[in-house]
Amino acid sequence: MLNPKIIGALCGLVVGLIVIIFGVLEAFILALFILAGWFIGKLWMKEIDLPAMYRRYKSNRAEKQREKF
Repeated sequence: MLNPKIIGALCGLVVGLIVIIFGVLEAFILALFILAGWFIGKLWMKEIDLPAMYRRYKSNRAEKQREKF
């Protein structure tokens, strides 16, 4: 298995090359698509429970609203 430092350096190399070749804006857009794909994959594999996250968000928000009054 590769050392995490080596993996980080390789990821930095790839990101740097993408920025040099395509530009900063295109690299940022590519990173957003990669992040969206990662998130969709996590949802597909049921590693993220979106309804539970939403319920937790709503309950925390309701508690904060009660604290204001």
